[in-house]
Order: sequence, then C-alpha cells, then structure tokens
Amino acid sequence: MQRLVLLAVLVCHARAFALDGSSNSYSQFRKWGGGTNGTLEFEFKTDQPNGLLLYTDDGGTYDFFEIKLVEGALRLRYNLGGGAQIITVGKELNDGHWHKVQVQRHDDRTILTVDGVSQMRTSRGKEFNFGKFETNSDVYIGGMPKWYNKKLALLALPSVIFEPRFMGSVRNLIYPDSEGGTARRQETRPKDHRVSESLISIN
Repeated sequence: MQRLVLLAVLVCHARAFALDGSSNSYSQFRKWGGGTNGTLEFEFKTDQPNGLLLYTDDGGTYDFFEIKLVEGALRLRYNLGGGAQIITVGKELNDGHWHKVQVQRHDDRTILTVDGVSQMRTSRGKEFNFGKFETNSDVYIGGMPKWYNKKLALLALPSVIFEPRFMGSVRNLIYPDSEGGTARRQETRPKDHRVSESLISIN
C-alpha cells in the first residue's frame, strides 16, 4: 500500500506540460493573488536560451510581472507603479535540466530565487499592491494569446507580445489564485491552448 501511495505522489509530481514554441503556443492559468505578499513558483526545462516563461499584469495600467530567459539567464521584469525593476539570476539554464523558480513579494521587496540562489529589489512609491485582483489578467505561460495583438491597450507591458515563445516543459506551477489565499498547484484553464501534456521523469 505504501508503495502505491509513493508511486502516486511521484507520478503527480512528475506531470508536466510541453510547449513547442510555435506562434500559437501558450498556456493560460487563473489569476495570481499576488497582493502585497504573494508567492509564485514553478519548474522548467529547455535547451533554448531565450523565451517568455510567464506574464501577468493589472489589465493594462502599470503593474506587471514578466519572467523570461535571456541568453540562458532568468530575468524578472516587474512594475508595481513606481517604475520597472529588473532582477536577473542564473546562467546556462537552457541545459535541458529542471530548474526551480520562486518569486516572493514582501510589500516593497521582491525576491527572485532560481535553484536556491536569490536576488532582491526594492520598489519605489508608497503603494505596492499588485493591481486589483478583479481586473488583473490571467497568468500566461510560454507566450501570449494572439488576440492581444489587436488590443495592446489591455497590456501594461505591450512589448511582451514580441518576446520569443518558450519551447520546453513546465511543471509544478504553484501560487494563490485568490486574494489572501493559500498557494496551491494550478491547473490550466479550459480555454487555454496547451500543445501537449505528458508524464516525464522527475530527474
């Protein structure tokens, strides 16, 4: 019985979805309850040095969070209304192995951690809440829906449309999907475009 339970846990942990990097490739998830003290984490693996991993914003005003690979390094660019900040962590992350990403928010401080290595930035201003939950966008993984091309005003960071799409696998996307909620593993929304899903090894 214990072996069966362990096997079920390993299979659940190992489930990942693959994105092929094509022009229609992305996956869509529930809104992030980022608030002022929200957390978000996921794992990815790829052999490509560039690609948009995650994007979410406040519906087109100021606030956004963009996570992407730039020449093998992980870059978080974000704005909480007081000006954009950039945090870069890691190198050669396009090595085909799994890497764990964590974003932690503590009022004016934002911490990016990749495989246990952290960098922190402090935002300017007086108000550090991530948008308004009711009007924030969903969380997009791997790329943006094409319909945004005709509605750039709905994006706080319109240039995200031109980022190369992520080609690789993602798993264990965990964050609170309500204001003040508890972080939990997220499932793709019914209207998402997920290229493929497969069980893969946890190594």
